[in-house]
Amino acid sequence: MAHEDPALVGARRRAKELREFYSHLVTYVLVCTLLVVIDLANNSASGTEFLGLSWAYWPIFGWGIAVAIHAFKTFVGVDGWEERKAEQLYEKEKERDLLDH
Repeated sequence: MAHEDPALVGARRRAKELREFYSHLVTYVLVCTLLVVIDLANNSASGTEFLGLSWAYWPIFGWGIAVAIHAFKTFVGVDGWEERKAEQLYEKEKERDLLDH
């Protein structure tokens, strides 16, 4: 079996990460929009609203934190460190194999 180009493997992994994040973001926006519509339609004007919403801001806020964490991991986060460390370990293994042969 032929070895795949490491750059291609990395590009595919990165494309998958981006697709997963954007899918998460679109789902968040659509569901939150639906929650706002439902909340506004059922609003009883009890005086306890926040920005006109009775309850929808809670799941929007909570899920928004999860989306923000996902965005951080996708665009900034620790995955870069993991990839760099894997490359370092790979180089050490290659050097060790060269010395053994």
